[in-house]
Amino acid sequence: MRAIAVLLVLLYHAGVPWLPGGYTGVDVFFVVSGYVITGLLLREATGTGRVDLSRFWARRARRLLPASMLVLLTTAALTLLWVPQVRWREIGWDVVTSGLYVVNWRMAERSVDYLAEDSVASPVQHYWSLAVEEQFYVLWPLLVALALWLARRRGLPVVPTVAALLAVLVVLPSFAWAVHLSSASPPEAYFVTTTRLWQLGLGALVALGASWWRRVPVPVATALAWLGPVAVLAGGLLLDAGSAWPGWPALVPTLGAAAMLVGGVRASVTFGPARVYGWSGLQWTGALSYSLYLWHWPLLVLAQARFGPLDVWAGLGVVVLSVVPALLGHLFLEQPIRYARGALAGPRGGLVVGLACTLLAVGAGGYLVREVDRQVRANEVAGASAQGAGVLREPGTLAPRPPRAAGAAVGSESGARIGSSGDDSSDDGADPATSTAGAPEASPRHTVPAGTEGAPSPSLDDLDLGAQDGSITPDPLEATRDVPALYADDCDSTGQEVVRCTYGEPDGALRVAVVGDSKIAQWVDALAAAGREQDWRVDVYYRSACPWSATLVQFDEEGRARACRDWGDEVMQELLAQPPDVVLTSSVKSQGLGPDGELSGEALADGMAQRWSRLGDEGVPVVAIADTPQPGGSQVYACVAEHREDLGRCRIDYNRGSGTGPLLRAVAEVPTSTFVTMNDWVCPGEDRCPPVVGGVLIYRQGSHITDTYARSLAPVLQDRLLVAFDRVGVGRSREVDPQR
Repeated sequence: MRAIAVLLVLLYHAGVPWLPGGYTGVDVFFVVSGYVITGLLLREATGTGRVDLSRFWARRARRLLPASMLVLLTTAALTLLWVPQVRWREIGWDVVTSGLYVVNWRMAERSVDYLAEDSVASPVQHYWSLAVEEQFYVLWPLLVALALWLARRRGLPVVPTVAALLAVLVVLPSFAWAVHLSSASPPEAYFVTTTRLWQLGLGALVALGASWWRRVPVPVATALAWLGPVAVLAGGLLLDAGSAWPGWPALVPTLGAAAMLVGGVRASVTFGPARVYGWSGLQWTGALSYSLYLWHWPLLVLAQARFGPLDVWAGLGVVVLSVVPALLGHLFLEQPIRYARGALAGPRGGLVVGLACTLLAVGAGGYLVREVDRQVRANEVAGASAQGAGVLREPGTLAPRPPRAAGAAVGSESGARIGSSGDDSSDDGADPATSTAGAPEASPRHTVPAGTEGAPSPSLDDLDLGAQDGSITPDPLEATRDVPALYADDCDSTGQEVVRCTYGEPDGALRVAVVGDSKIAQWVDALAAAGREQDWRVDVYYRSACPWSATLVQFDEEGRARACRDWGDEVMQELLAQPPDVVLTSSVKSQGLGPDGELSGEALADGMAQRWSRLGDEGVPVVAIADTPQPGGSQVYACVAEHREDLGRCRIDYNRGSGTGPLLRAVAEVPTSTFVTMNDWVCPGEDRCPPVVGGVLIYRQGSHITDTYARSLAPVLQDRLLVAFDRVGVGRSREVDPQR
């Protein structure tokens, strides 16, 4: 069974196109692990009347942690050699949390995070499943010990007591939660422990029922033994990344694995699958499955970092090559420590091994993080702080010339696969379609609908492309952390509940509602600054990757698209119940699902117009802010980190942003709406956009601008919004600076 599971995962990760559900191999691993561990605990409990927790945990440490530590150390070393420094901090923390076996929670948080737009797979991403299992190994023996105590105290039979506690406290609640969360927040549901415990628990229930399975008639057992692998393979062939996982569809491979275990007890030797399972190749692969699982993924990811995107054949080649370190580690590290005699054989020795492996892994990840911190400090020394040099100014002021302005004013605060398309974008990334989908006829650069121009655009001649002292703020190695305050304030509505955060003046005379995805969220700190100056209350309704449209948008998971639309419905109800004076929105998405079932920009725009018109009927106008230009496949901050002395190599071609087309179309449909663009400041060039202006880095991940640069544009954004408010009948409190 382990061989089947690991082969599914390996082929899926290599990018084999006919196995879109190969990730289900992990579900098989969970069932097998629950079965094996419970069998060990049950034998000890029935034989001795107790569970020796320290001995159990020591055995697990000797079995699992040495190989895990070796892979983490190797991954950290290869990261230093092959991976751009901008990724070291992220990978370093991934290694640290992998060494502590909590990385699945980190992956869950990242999966619903705005940063996922251009994020690439972590070389230790696969450790999420190991983290789930290790957490189970900590909790499950405690539950068994509790059941033993309860059985002795109440005079109850041990096995039924354990089974009842497991079913009531673990399996049923976990499955119910998995079904719910796989619809409400599919990416999070995939990684978190609470949605996976039912699969481990199901394997445990199979182990607890061993005496009953021996009474199953041979023909029934034989049928189960064959139906099990058929279900597992069907899951790999027929399911895909869009399945609500690990909800109802996960029953297919999970029950299939359970059927293999149940049927295997009494299946016919002649007519059952025993001969197939006994094939030496499967036996060998099963014995090496843990090491193969550990080694194949980091080698795939790091090979791609070193040599570029891998096609399917290259991916398969790397998987085959991973057998070498897997076998060497298995023979010369795993097995010797697992079966060691002397001091390492007892509970204390095993726990010491576990502690040592954990400290080494955490130290390796910590080294990557410290190296980034060291380089950032070195960069600060090489170029004095921009704030101290007087190049940068607090938000709301203009830097004098010379040196010329950075924007307008700047403050100094601040399941993936390999052999496939190579498109890493997810969450807030543009749809995998042309960036102008759904737009009206192609328009000249910076052209907007008549009457919505706002204020003059800057000239590239009026701006410095670098700081006077050569420093860059934020440091490109820190760019992904230069984000608006709303992320630290937990303002992302990841579940069904609508989260509202208030900025600006809480008792402001004008209530401004900010609704949408990260493309409107990137302006929140600038809007907060404008709110403080203009006496606006700024209420933020944000959900990652969710444009405010009544149509479904494109996601890998269907449940996520529905959750996004449902969130928009809830926001609409709240806005209608307590109408704001005006709504601001933006979007990165370029397509929505139309009534004909086809994706189009028109469908997305129609869904936007539907919401805006409903607000307009209640006297609430909408101002749409243009999407920011897409850098394409490049990460601007990574390029700047590598080419600090030649920033011209990091310019990007101008485009108006993938989400701008549908926004313009919706504005044309709704008379109570208008449009504002800041792209002439985000890209102050005719055809090519500079990566740095006035010593300030413009882009962080994907097409999001750094919070530092966004806040530098607060005065410009404020004045353009005041003009827009006038157009739609919203009052303003001061004269507009005509130069902005």
